[in-house]
Amino acid sequence: MDQITYAVDNSAILYLALMRKRHTNVYRFTMTLKHRVDPVLLQQAVDRTYKRFPTIIAGFRPDFFQYTLIPAAAAPVVRPDPGCLVTMTPEEIGSCACRIYYSGRDVSLEAFHAVTDGYGAIASFTTLIAEYLRLRHHMDIPVCQTLRSLEEDPQNHELVDAYLSSQAGKPLHLPSRYAYQLPGKYSESLVHTVARTYPATAVVAAAKKQGVSLTALLSGVMASSIMEVQQRHRQKLRPVRIMVPVDLRRMFDSATLRNFILYALPTMEPGEEKLPLRELLRRFHTQMREQLDPKRMAAIMAYNVRTQASMLFRAIPRALKCAVMRLIYKYFGESNSSITLTNLGNVTFPEEMAPHVEGMQCILTPRAGSPYNCAVIAAAGKLTVTLSRFPHRPELEDVFFGKLEEVLAAV
Repeated sequence: MDQITYAVDNSAILYLALMRKRHTNVYRFTMTLKHRVDPVLLQQAVDRTYKRFPTIIAGFRPDFFQYTLIPAAAAPVVRPDPGCLVTMTPEEIGSCACRIYYSGRDVSLEAFHAVTDGYGAIASFTTLIAEYLRLRHHMDIPVCQTLRSLEEDPQNHELVDAYLSSQAGKPLHLPSRYAYQLPGKYSESLVHTVARTYPATAVVAAAKKQGVSLTALLSGVMASSIMEVQQRHRQKLRPVRIMVPVDLRRMFDSATLRNFILYALPTMEPGEEKLPLRELLRRFHTQMREQLDPKRMAAIMAYNVRTQASMLFRAIPRALKCAVMRLIYKYFGESNSSITLTNLGNVTFPEEMAPHVEGMQCILTPRAGSPYNCAVIAAAGKLTVTLSRFPHRPELEDVFFGKLEEVLAAV
């Protein structure tokens, strides 16, 4: 019987094109449990779970004109955690672009971003942890919005490329604009991370007091922090733009487990460093609300989808296509923003599972050209903010966390 394969989605095409030998767009989710992890039972849980997510526990086959997404032939083998986020080899990406690690009370999922976004990763990861807890504690954990049932086959609505069905209207191409790039270059050394955990209610209360969303609060504080770093290094200031991934599922009524995100790009202009922080945060809140108009999002998707579906694009050999996309992204993509800040929201669990979970963390691979990234996730009443970087000397971390904690202290 022929193996089932899937066409790569609109986001995956870009992530695959941007692969480098020493740098791939990999992220890590870690769940901390309240007991030491049993690797034997964890492997059993992986064995029971992996076929339920054929577009996530999967690899990419390079053909002459394109890549093809192929479900993994076998479950990934759980391994002791090496303690760092490292690039994936071509062999891993070709067979299974996901890893499962354990260390002490932690279980980690690392995935190449081409297989799925944060929503899909959380769904598959929490389902895996639920199965592990069932095996360890002989308990029943009901299926909920976060967890998928292992008793049913993968559902068609989970496997679709939602970009294709959601794009509409006149295609909208967003012009590129150079943003300030933080100092530091790509390094083959380990990824450095600095994480702070806060009561989730305290951060939500701080955003409410400022009259803004939680994401606007964090991205505005981040922009103000990067502008301060820029003032230390440059005389002529450039705009600071925060790339904020946006989950499109609610906006377009989708439950796909494939990639389905676009980006907001709230911007702090030179001169706005003199504004009170409260005013800057409100400007970020307004910018994000305007940029997240559904018609605008559908038009941006229409531009991306129709460009990649054109006869010319499809006729170009894959290797040449990837080379051209890398070149374009180098000058008009990553330089368009100063950092990525992703807010993955609040992860909830069934009441049977919740007592066994201490918390969660997400780490993004730092950017190659401007080597910082930031991920935010809440679980078990705690909100964890993690900055990742390649440079050895921290600079942004001290400024950002200092500013954020000043805002929290004022509540």
